[in-house]
Amino acid sequence: MATRTFELTTQVEAPPEVVLDFLTSFDRHRGLHPYLVSATVVDEGTGGEGPWRDWRVVERPRLGPIRYTIRFAARVTRTSDMSFRTDTGAGPGVLLAVAMTVTPNDQGTLVRETTTVTAPGPLIGYVTRQARAAHARVFRLLPAEVAR
Repeated sequence: MATRTFELTTQVEAPPEVVLDFLTSFDRHRGLHPYLVSATVVDEGTGGEGPWRDWRVVERPRLGPIRYTIRFAARVTRTSDMSFRTDTGAGPGVLLAVAMTVTPNDQGTLVRETTTVTAPGPLIGYVTRQARAAHARVFRLLPAEVAR
């Protein structure tokens, strides 16, 4: 297995709690996330790290000119009033661990994401590029979407 990490930031003119609520609601990401077809909450509860929701996600990424469908589970755990973690098993041996924080500032909210991708060696480059491109698009469109 191989591991790669990337970080993204964006500035949103909205209060942190509004931004965090939006980001933890995967069903609201359709149109922002380029591969997202659907996201449905299938379970929720509270654990040692905080409240969590399990999502069933359907995406259609692209490999060259071909689109393919993947279905996977994702758990979103609110780790504090200003942060959450997402753990996603996107395929056999493919894991994405995302740590997201929101920080209030004079312009609204600074959003910072650190994503760690784990995948078999031959797939790590492809999976990391796809994840980074998708998350970068979400971060690019997020300020206008939350301002609606």
